[in-house]
Amino acid sequence: MRKIAGLVVFALASMLLVQAQDQGGQDKDKGTEMTGILCNAGNVATTDGKSVCDPSKGGKSADMVFIDDQGKATKIANPEGMKGMSGQKVKVKCEMKMVQGEERMWIKNLEHLSPG
Repeated sequence: MRKIAGLVVFALASMLLVQAQDQGGQDKDKGTEMTGILCNAGNVATTDGKSVCDPSKGGKSADMVFIDDQGKATKIANPEGMKGMSGQKVKVKCEMKMVQGEERMWIKNLEHLSPG
């Protein structure tokens, strides 16, 4: 009887361990990949209903936005480390989160792409 109880406990513990490892892997991979341009919020302009990054505006905002390939601008929730990157084409892995009642993009991974 003890052997059976021991096997049941071992099987349950193994199942819980495997499930915990699977959930950890899912959290790492969670997010959406997108390509677009990083832009200082002060440089965002609208052309033909789409947002574009216009460096001639000389934006000095502390906020950064991500302008996707369809021209949608989304404010970035974690702009630290992106200073000086306005106008650069990037591929990001991100999640959308509500911050102070506003949807913002939380960038988890950023990769520079060649312009064009």
